[in-house]
Amino acid sequence: MGFTLPEDCKCTKLYHGAANAVDCDIISLKNAHKAWVQIVHSGSSDTDLVLTLNEATDVAGGTSAAITTACPIWVDADMGTTSDTLVRGTDTYAYTIDTGVAPNQMVFWEIDPTIFSDGYDCLKITDSGGDASNTVLIQVFTDPRQKQDAPLTNITD
Repeated sequence: MGFTLPEDCKCTKLYHGAANAVDCDIISLKNAHKAWVQIVHSGSSDTDLVLTLNEATDVAGGTSAAITTACPIWVDADMGTTSDTLVRGTDTYAYTIDTGVAPNQMVFWEIDPTIFSDGYDCLKITDSGGDASNTVLIQVFTDPRQKQDAPLTNITD
């Protein structure tokens, strides 16, 4: 088969911590064919967490704007030991983890960097809401344009 995730894709952690203070790192996708953002939310407090895709001109985030092209998304809205089913949702650029309905969720968002505006090549995820007693892990897997033993970094311009 030839594919091995750690060698063929670059994995970068964007955030891990309390779900009410999500401060994701901004990453460059200039060397990526595609990116898949994985979100793992756990907890039982009922305060929805809204995540929104944005584009930026650099990893410092000096200039950023909302992405207005909806992107493919898959959701396991009842993540746990009895569920491992990702369901294709409606393409979107903002997603709400409704903690009252399903607090433990796993989400995959597919980002094609060709949707970025001219001069923008970085991905920034913003948030609102969330609860301090819930946790969220956000990481991104990128498919690099150039395959090499040590994939190019996503954290620098």
